[in-house]
Amino acid sequence: MLTKVVFTALVVIGVYALFRVRKRIGPRDADKRSAGEDRFGRLVSYGFVASLVAISVAVYLFLQPSNNEVVTVRVVNGNSGDSATYRVRRPTIEGRRFITADGRIVVLGASDRLEILRND
Repeated sequence: MLTKVVFTALVVIGVYALFRVRKRIGPRDADKRSAGEDRFGRLVSYGFVASLVAISVAVYLFLQPSNNEVVTVRVVNGNSGDSATYRVRRPTIEGRRFITADGRIVVLGASDRLEILRND
């Protein structure tokens, strides 16, 4: 999740740097532009950057509760049908491996089936 926030911040910084470089070079037809048009363009660009940051923060805050959610995981052995139940934090589930809430690392075999059950 942190990589998404960092990536968004890098995009915002890149857009800001692009506008700074373009401002240094200067417009080709600077004589023809009025001060009002330049101010409007600056206002639109700042508004765009602010909206990107606001959307990124909103998405991060909206998805944060589900990332820390504790779910019940049932592992069913495909050969014998035996099952075991674990309480797991959702971000620790990685393919055929997960870490339980009490710190145990569980690696599933080829015939094991993983079921994620929501806690209500």
